Amino acid sequence: MLMPVECSVRRLAGVPAGALLLALLAGNPVYGQGQPAPAPGEAVFTIFVRSVPVGVERVGVTHADDGWRIESIGQIGPPVDLNIRAFRIDYDREWRPLRLDIDGARNASQYTVSTTFTDGSATSEIQQGEELASATHAVAPDAVVLPDFFFGAYEALAARLHAFGEGGSIPVYVAPRLEITATVQGVRRQPIQVGQTQLSALIYRTEMRYDTQRLEADIWVDANHRLLRVNFPLLQLDVARQDLALVSTRVTAGGDGLAGSVTVPTGHERPPRGWPAVLLVPGTGLVDRDENLAGVPIYAELSASLSEAGYLVLRYDKRGMGQSGGRAESANLDSYADDVLEAFRYLERRDDVDRDRIIVTAHGEGSWIALQAARRENDIAAVVLLAAPGTPGAELVLEQQRIRLEEFETPQAEREQQVALQERIVAAVLGEGEWADVPQHMRQRADTPWFRSFLEFDPAQVVRRTRQPVLLVHGKLDRQIPIEHVDRLEQLMEARRREEATVEVVRLPGVDHRLLDASAGAIDRYNQLLERRISTAVTAALTDWMDRTVPARR
Repeated sequence: MLMPVECSVRRLAGVPAGALLLALLAGNPVYGQGQPAPAPGEAVFTIFVRSVPVGVERVGVTHADDGWRIESIGQIGPPVDLNIRAFRIDYDREWRPLRLDIDGARNASQYTVSTTFTDGSATSEIQQGEELASATHAVAPDAVVLPDFFFGAYEALAARLHAFGEGGSIPVYVAPRLEITATVQGVRRQPIQVGQTQLSALIYRTEMRYDTQRLEADIWVDANHRLLRVNFPLLQLDVARQDLALVSTRVTAGGDGLAGSVTVPTGHERPPRGWPAVLLVPGTGLVDRDENLAGVPIYAELSASLSEAGYLVLRYDKRGMGQSGGRAESANLDSYADDVLEAFRYLERRDDVDRDRIIVTAHGEGSWIALQAARRENDIAAVVLLAAPGTPGAELVLEQQRIRLEEFETPQAEREQQVALQERIVAAVLGEGEWADVPQHMRQRADTPWFRSFLEFDPAQVVRRTRQPVLLVHGKLDRQIPIEHVDRLEQLMEARRREEATVEVVRLPGVDHRLLDASAGAIDRYNQLLERRISTAVTAALTDWMDRTVPARR
């Protein structure tokens, strides 16, 4: 049996090891008559974990009178550690599986699989290291075959997805182990600008089910019914065709390069002075350019929605994260603000951007970085803060700890001990206490330039020195940064004396910290929510305010 990726097990928090990666998608297709065929040819895919490239797979799709063949070779490094010497899967003309052959190595050990499909069953001969095994499973005749970590196999899924509608389902055989069910939850169109070429992708949001466990993925398919991308938000795993993987930009910041993605509007006429632009500022913690939070790629979702509304969007990997250079352990809020300003200047230099209409947007504690940048750069046209904290850092840390302890129903005695320990850590970091009673491993994590700058930060001291118009958007079900924070920020913003320093507040019922529509904002329920797309009310509030506040000049 294949073993899952170690880092994925930690991220899933409840999904069984056997259900990792597996497959996804869905639909109730009618095969045969009128089914469009994918365009034969080769493609190269890059595999990313947390935005870091870890492997490459070269895939070929060929067609003959008797059916279809998908082949691939490749290499994926740790944590997967897979050498694909040869992968081949044959389907008949109606995409029913016939035979699977795998020759490779996992963790430097031989790994081979030979599977034949007949009469609703799959019979496999398996070698893993020195161990030989046989297995037979009942498999639906029209199942899609998706072995763990062999992403070329998803070409078969891409070829068939055109017939799938929302709510449809399809059997998926995770060879050579088990059959699961996958369901299409929604389909949307996404235009993509690649250099001078415009692509159109259909994105199928899917849910893979195994017993009571669920795992979501987005499958991107091009107009030729070929695979463009497979994205597993909860696993922070992304597989992108090379033409998409290269749609990236680099910004020089403090001698290091920031890696980012630019989403250019399509379907809109470019304004004479260039596109209005939105710069998305990454928040606190180990986040990449997509701002993945508990499986929700907040910034990827925002980028898609804002580009559809006519805004060019730049999002980037935080310093020391993903493909960006620099060292996170030596950074602080000021140096992260330096990165924002370098990204802002990059947008100013672009010929297709209206330099008078660049809006800085941030989520959560990234809002403090955005405010620092806005204080230092008056040419930033406007600021949007989503679920932003309004209290000083030292207060916020203690408040969030109390919230988590309550959410997880920690016993009162233990709760008091943990709060007291956190108070000692805060005092020690600020130079107001000693480290003597703090465990060494906790000191190593807390005694950093970033954490000190975070604890010392007081939004009141920065807000009064900004002059940009500000939009505050906050979900009423936000338990991580409760709604009271936006009340304090509103008061701080209103106290500014400059005429142009306006503030508008949007409080959204039924929206949590991740900007999702939710029945409850509890942190411990994050992984239980079925809907993992940000609320349309969020993007509607942003575009309405930005259109009014930073209009195009003639």
